[in-house]
Amino acid sequence: MSSTRTLACSGLLAIPGLTGVASAQGTPELALEFGFQFLVSLVIYAILGVVLVGIGPRYARETVTELHEEPIRALLWGLLAGIVVPLVLFLFAITIIGLVVAIPGAIVLFCVGVVGLSVTIVWIGDLLTGGGGTVGAGTALVGAIVLAILSAIPVFGELITTIVGYFGIGVVARRLYLSWSG
Repeated sequence: MSSTRTLACSGLLAIPGLTGVASAQGTPELALEFGFQFLVSLVIYAILGVVLVGIGPRYARETVTELHEEPIRALLWGLLAGIVVPLVLFLFAITIIGLVVAIPGAIVLFCVGVVGLSVTIVWIGDLLTGGGGTVGAGTALVGAIVLAILSAIPVFGELITTIVGYFGIGVVARRLYLSWSG
């Protein structure tokens, strides 16, 4: 269930971490595995970050600013959206009637995860460049490089990137909830 939860909550966050498990087995091709993991992660993260900044620069600025101002609240919302919501959706899915709620809920949760990961990429880049909320393609690329390096760490890379991803997921989930509630 943890791999399903990771994919559902964190969107594409888990995909680059899949090869990290193989590199932890001590094969002689460890450098090759690390390089492959890094390149796959870098491409995915760079695309997500640059697309967010390109399509929604205002949204990217607002979410990154919100993350700067209240990171703990974002993390708590991310944990709620990334752990509690998938469990509730699973409980709904147990019943036949609950599938009517669980399937669209899982699709929305996946989208929140992908957008949240994109926000996380830009936020990390903004933290490291000292942009103070001014986001751009360069900021996204810096964040993509850092997360690609982290995700290539054997065994712990996926865990680290998942936890960091909860920040962006939290901001996106909170904004989505506030837009629906009122």
